Amino acid sequence: MKKYILLVILCIAFVGCKPSKENKLQNIRELEAQTMKDAKEISRSRADSLLTMYDNFIVEFPKDSNTVIILYKASDVCANIKDCDKAIDYLDKLISNYPKSYMVEIAKFKKGTIYDQVCHNKEKAQKAYGEFVKEYPKSQYANDAAILFQMLDMPDEMEMVRQFEAKNSETPTTEN
Repeated sequence: MKKYILLVILCIAFVGCKPSKENKLQNIRELEAQTMKDAKEISRSRADSLLTMYDNFIVEFPKDSNTVIILYKASDVCANIKDCDKAIDYLDKLISNYPKSYMVEIAKFKKGTIYDQVCHNKEKAQKAYGEFVKEYPKSQYANDAAILFQMLDMPDEMEMVRQFEAKNSETPTTEN
């Protein structure tokens, strides 16, 4: 009988000490706030700590609405520390595990940005932007995706300026 009482007390103590979902979210928010204070660049150790917290939350609460946002934030953290593959992996998890989420559209656009700016892979960036424009032609990001798609074809910034100037010189103006 004493063994059962001791076992019950230990179970209650263990359950009582286990951090709740709200406590975990609060810890995540605190570390995010601390991290964003330094905003320009996240240290690798702080990023790893934040990603560990994110991963634990994702595993423990896969059905929670915060999980979608945490997957997106995890992708941002990975992009900041130039971890291309992990950034894309988080977005892919968001897209495949939560296909009806409002964040899927944003995640698909973000993939193009990460392929371009973090991975430096023009082909994959163009593919992501092209697929985005086809899938979301009426999106508020569709025009941006189309422009970014075209910019990836241009050899350098000066070429972009020349094309912009040429296009504007062809446009008639209505000056008096």
